[in-house]
Amino acid sequence: MDWLTQYAWVGALLFARLGSVLMLAPGWGEQVTPATIRLAAAVLVTAALAPSLVAVAPPPPASIGEGFPLVLTEIVIGLVIGGGARLMMSALQVAGAVVGISSGLGFAQQIDPIASQTSAVFAGFFSLMGVVLIMDAGLHRLMIEAAAESYEMFPPGALPPLGDTSVFVTEAVSASFRLGLQIAAPVLIFSLIFNLSLGLVARLIPQVQVFMIALPLSVLLGLAIAALGLGGGFLVWIEEMERQAQLLSVQ
Repeated sequence: MDWLTQYAWVGALLFARLGSVLMLAPGWGEQVTPATIRLAAAVLVTAALAPSLVAVAPPPPASIGEGFPLVLTEIVIGLVIGGGARLMMSALQVAGAVVGISSGLGFAQQIDPIASQTSAVFAGFFSLMGVVLIMDAGLHRLMIEAAAESYEMFPPGALPPLGDTSVFVTEAVSASFRLGLQIAAPVLIFSLIFNLSLGLVARLIPQVQVFMIALPLSVLLGLAIAALGLGGGFLVWIEEMERQAQLLSVQ
């Protein structure tokens, strides 16, 4: 019974962290992903890691009150790991919003299957493309690997360093905005040049109906430039996602 209690306690600690990671990790934590799949994945990974982590896990607590802080710590670590990757997904939302506003389609809304809410057309499309690229590149498996190797840095029941955690979250937020602007940079530059040109035309030839000509042309050229720059932008984003996952694995 002592052996069974130790394994149950270790399983509870592992499941708290791994379940939190899979709840937020891109590919696993999407609203369209069935909860049974995420639960089954967390249980299977927990069962695979439990035998190797029994020796380093803290002993079972004497009461539920003593074990609750340890489980809460594991949940916080899992949320930090999964939340860092989820922040990188928000770069696609930023890029979609900037592209939509720059091309004249900022008010066009649709149901985003990833966020399960209405969003700009480009934001929903970019988010869906991001999930497809993550699954195709195998980064969903890399996220599980990063969560498993996090036990080398944070053993079960160990408190995470608050300084390093805050730096990691801050860098993830700044990187998400930077990547969003990088993906939308071609359309953003086009919009700036196009609007300056329209302003000059309106000043030089006031008789020209600038608005009637500008809006269709802005949408058409914006779509064309977005299509041309989409491959390079997503390549930079997927490389940053892989770098973040490998950084967690190395640490």
